[in-house]
Amino acid sequence: MAHTFKPSAGYLMPTDFGPLSSQRVAHYGSVTQFAVLYLTDKDALAALLPEPFEPADDPAVTVYCQLSREVDFMAGRGYNIVGVNLSAVFKGKKDHLAGNYAIVLWENDAHPIIQGREVLGTPKVFADIPDPQQSDNRWQFHCSLYGNRLVEGEIKNATQLDDTERQLIEDMASDNLWMGWKYIPKTDWSGPEVSYPTVVPYKLTISQAWLGEGSHKFFETTWEKAPTSAHVMRGLRTLVVKEYRTAVIIKGTLDLLIAESRMME
Repeated sequence: MAHTFKPSAGYLMPTDFGPLSSQRVAHYGSVTQFAVLYLTDKDALAALLPEPFEPADDPAVTVYCQLSREVDFMAGRGYNIVGVNLSAVFKGKKDHLAGNYAIVLWENDAHPIIQGREVLGTPKVFADIPDPQQSDNRWQFHCSLYGNRLVEGEIKNATQLDDTERQLIEDMASDNLWMGWKYIPKTDWSGPEVSYPTVVPYKLTISQAWLGEGSHKFFETTWEKAPTSAHVMRGLRTLVVKEYRTAVIIKGTLDLLIAESRMME
């Protein structure tokens, strides 16, 4: 007898072997994040946001690298991320929220890419992402595809914060929602099967933090060199630097609150 899908169960493809156990929280036992922040042109930022998102009054871009370790849904394994967030406000019919809009995340492992795209709707694609390199008080990170550089970032002259300042950074992060857009196309690619804005709450606990000077580069590339990212790079390169803000390095733990993630209206 053919099986039927349980309407309230959670499946991932391949679905025919039954649902997976539900996970209300994705726990990262160790994260290290290097974040470069800068101000850009407000109209350029607006052009990359879907309605009803709008740029925040402070049109900021965050380019970051995150080392994710002790990840519970990977049985304790880890992976690396290079991502870009845009400072945005969501002005829906019911929800009015401010935070970071995740416009792209490159990751170097298929497992979190698949789950992040299919479950949370986060805009993940594959890239090669080595651990950042440190030379004295200077950290450098990058991601590439098929040997072609996509993004570079650097933080230098970092100063460690005391406990009071570290707690302030943690409090600011806790108030900053992570938003995105879940889009799954129809089988014939004639439009969306699913298309809606999302919010993914999280809890970040910071054990150490540093402030420094940051810079970055978005590389120009072609479809032949980077088939899944060339169009992304064209868009990101419109976000010109008007002013760099203080860069941040943090170490701590992270919980993605999956059970509280939802569609915004």
